[in-house]
Amino acid sequence: MEELIQDIKNEDLPEIYSELAECIGKENALKLGLAFAGVYLYIPKLDKLIIPLRNSKIIKEYNGYNIKQLAIKYGLTEYWIRNILKRNPVT
Repeated sequence: MEELIQDIKNEDLPEIYSELAECIGKENALKLGLAFAGVYLYIPKLDKLIIPLRNSKIIKEYNGYNIKQLAIKYGLTEYWIRNILKRNPVT
């Protein structure tokens, strides 16, 4: 099987594998194919991981006076920074 996989050319890849290969490389795309062949695979947005981390950093960096700076740094509105702080009170 490994020998056959090594002989696969980029132009021979089906569309889904071609898209994956562009993103993570042909070898890794084929590894995913072997590991999850025939399985419906849902990959959630990174927001599920990034938003809690971002909010945690905002809370840690908040000093009582820097809402505007935090809004600029994280690309949010001042209202949204206040909302994050209100939902996660700083002790």
